[in-house]
Amino acid sequence: MNLYIPPSYQLAERDIVIVGDGIAGLSCAITLKELGFNPLVITRGKGNTYLSQGGIAAAIAPDDSPYLHYLDTLRAGKLINDQEAVLITTYSGPQVIATLTRWGVNFDKNNHFYELTLEAAHSKRRILKVKDYTGRAIYEALHQRAKALNIEFLQGELREIFTYDGKVSGLLLKRESEYLVIRTKILVLATGGAASLYARHSNIQKIGGDAIGIALRAGAVVRDTEFVQFHPTVLRNTNYLISEAVRGEGAYLVNSEGRRFVNELAPRDEVSKAIFRELSAGREVYLDFSPLVKKGIKIEERFPQIYEILRSVNLNPYTDLIPVEPAAHYFIGGIATDTFGRSSVENLYAVGECACTGLHGANRLASNSLLEGAVFGIRAAHDIAVKLPFLKFAPLTLKPTEGITLKKDPPKGIVEQLQNLMWKKVGLIRTEKGLKGALYQINLWLEEIYPFTPLGSEYSKIFDLLLVAKSITLNALKRKETRGCHHREDWPTERESYRKVHLSLDLNDLWSYKNLS
Repeated sequence: MNLYIPPSYQLAERDIVIVGDGIAGLSCAITLKELGFNPLVITRGKGNTYLSQGGIAAAIAPDDSPYLHYLDTLRAGKLINDQEAVLITTYSGPQVIATLTRWGVNFDKNNHFYELTLEAAHSKRRILKVKDYTGRAIYEALHQRAKALNIEFLQGELREIFTYDGKVSGLLLKRESEYLVIRTKILVLATGGAASLYARHSNIQKIGGDAIGIALRAGAVVRDTEFVQFHPTVLRNTNYLISEAVRGEGAYLVNSEGRRFVNELAPRDEVSKAIFRELSAGREVYLDFSPLVKKGIKIEERFPQIYEILRSVNLNPYTDLIPVEPAAHYFIGGIATDTFGRSSVENLYAVGECACTGLHGANRLASNSLLEGAVFGIRAAHDIAVKLPFLKFAPLTLKPTEGITLKKDPPKGIVEQLQNLMWKKVGLIRTEKGLKGALYQINLWLEEIYPFTPLGSEYSKIFDLLLVAKSITLNALKRKETRGCHHREDWPTERESYRKVHLSLDLNDLWSYKNLS
């Protein structure tokens, strides 16, 4: 690849840089600050933590236990989960709730008791919430805590990770019309997932996931990328999520014939596929809130954000059926890490949705994502705290590359074309023919863009998005079975030979598969 270092850039130096300010990034930053370190947090605006409605799962009720939470997570993940990651996460739940409360998150309570709700595939009511805007409440509380601790924030977008001899040495940040090179000992990625690579998605950004591609180019390994979770109930023709907690409180799913067709509290992959089949058969699908009304639940109080969204599009949950459809929601795969967030590149960490610890297996259990972000953000911080005193800055040598012809714009419409391709051929229902067709087209785009990939440009961003899309497609083609949220129409059952297999890829693997068509 032709690399282009801008001839004009500012240079800075920080011991620890964290890219991303959702629950994972801020849990890491706050913990480090409380331990006496000074991380720099890079933000490019609100992420998916802010959108999270349902809540955070933790086994804190007297009739619950972390072991039951562990078993539920394994069942939802179709037994392909990394059991160590699941044990660490579920048994850390009570500690995380106490820590978040100390940091200022005020979870809903009733007479001093936590108000717990139920979501799909949980055997107990263990979802802590703040109305139906839990993610926003956590995001705001953690930002207030970070502000009180004087944690340094910087607006910008990651465009490159620099390494030396397999170690992180720095990063390139694009800030409006200028570039900043930051030399660092430790880099933590908390940049979110890649579900927005699909035409229909629930993510806050129009398109994201490029940081995973940047990590790939820096030498990181990605894992389990074939597993993309589709949320069953997104308001039709929008990216507005209608929380699973609505079904947990009793709402029904009905088709246009008025018939219920699925267990509303089955795992998300089952519900999503059931809705997809109804839509494919020409029947519309709706959420029916009437059971909540019969229970006397005041929707505008229990679900104020959802109520406001519905009223903004002239829908009344008290009287109207709410049209829904599945959409890409959560990226289960990501940068392969251990249970301290350490990637295959020395001193490069990844936490939250951009990382893959193996926690979720083949399908994420509802409301485990916020818990995961906090658990592994905190664990990464502790690992960094004991490692940092032994580290020196790795050499950072930057030389502007000459002789590259820079195009002003990337190929017109390529982002939308990529999203449509992923939705149609690498979506809820997959076939070998469709996956090979997607792989062929992605390779054509990569070959078109490859000679013109200057760092810091929109070309490099699209290139990185294509790498991530290819990793999803290639692993989906390799996994010849149906498991969790990966559904192969031509391999419709689980196969024991794949249960013990986690498919991993690095940049060399992606380049090796060029001629499948």
